[in-house]
Amino acid sequence: MRSWAEINLDNLRYNINTLKSLAGKSEVMPVIKANAYGHGLEKILEVIVENVNWIGVATLEEAEMVRNISKSVNVLVLGPIENEDMGRAVSQNIAFPLTSMDEINYLYENNIKPRVHIKVDTGMGRVGFDMSDLDKLKEKLKEKDLINVEGIFSHLSSADTSREYTEWQLENFKEVVKKFPDVKYKHILNSFGSMQFDEAKYDIIRPGIILYGGIKEKNSFSYRFKPVMSLKARVSFIKTLENNMYISYNRKYEGQAGEKIATVSIGYADGVRRDLSNKGEVFINNRKCKIIGTVCMDQLSVSIPEDLDVKVGDTVEFFGENIHVEDVAEKCNTIPYEILCGISLRVPRIYKGEK
Repeated sequence: MRSWAEINLDNLRYNINTLKSLAGKSEVMPVIKANAYGHGLEKILEVIVENVNWIGVATLEEAEMVRNISKSVNVLVLGPIENEDMGRAVSQNIAFPLTSMDEINYLYENNIKPRVHIKVDTGMGRVGFDMSDLDKLKEKLKEKDLINVEGIFSHLSSADTSREYTEWQLENFKEVVKKFPDVKYKHILNSFGSMQFDEAKYDIIRPGIILYGGIKEKNSFSYRFKPVMSLKARVSFIKTLENNMYISYNRKYEGQAGEKIATVSIGYADGVRRDLSNKGEVFINNRKCKIIGTVCMDQLSVSIPEDLDVKVGDTVEFFGENIHVEDVAEKCNTIPYEILCGISLRVPRIYKGEK
């Protein structure tokens, strides 16, 4: 196998238990959108449904995948769905967000009786009812006894970067809750919000990146989450340079005579970003080694220290237990979410800890 993503289900179980402890009396709604952040929805879901009552996804299609695996777990689509798909959601007992008056009109006109969570924009500037529209919304919902409003929620914009702005959003959400005191499920906290604001946990928290261990301990407010995915590949070729020569496309790195170079069978088509050209690291045989030259579509080159014994077939870790995905993201000037979600489908997922 040239490359693979190793998924540690025991680490996932550990993270779920940590989240349940963090949540206290609130329920945990793991977010498994985007193929469970690249980890593989089906296997991740099989573990999660043993431990929680709610699942959050981004699209109706993802919700249907969940429903095919579990008929009993509560599923909430977090993003808006098309009006013509609302009946489809109802037929499968899938909850979805109510985001506009037009959606209510469509439900009334077509006599559709959904489970909805009202989405309110408290400062994200994206989807949902404006705070100023809530009184009109309450009156609109009284027109027909048709819509089952079981939840009300919002989304934090900057819980990982601005405590002040997040506190402002949470104050806004308090006002929302006052207007809908009888709604069963109230929720606003994402991963970073859940780790910081105990008083705003309400009925549900919605962890995403921390479920997968994508945040280092120093950034997780005393909580520890274990990395679930490790991206690995094989050394496919080794050579020692007889003379100085350029390595890979566009001559971005000049290898020196006597330097040992390993070719590794993974590239940007697998999810290893070109941003790592000449600045990324890998872990081989208990040592960190530098990625050199331009990352290619299917291969890349690594400089091997003279005293390190490396042979064809050896395993190379790009992130996981020894190199944190957040460190990789920083080198790419992005976030760990994008790195995890960017691991392509041609990389097999290998699951450890199945029961």
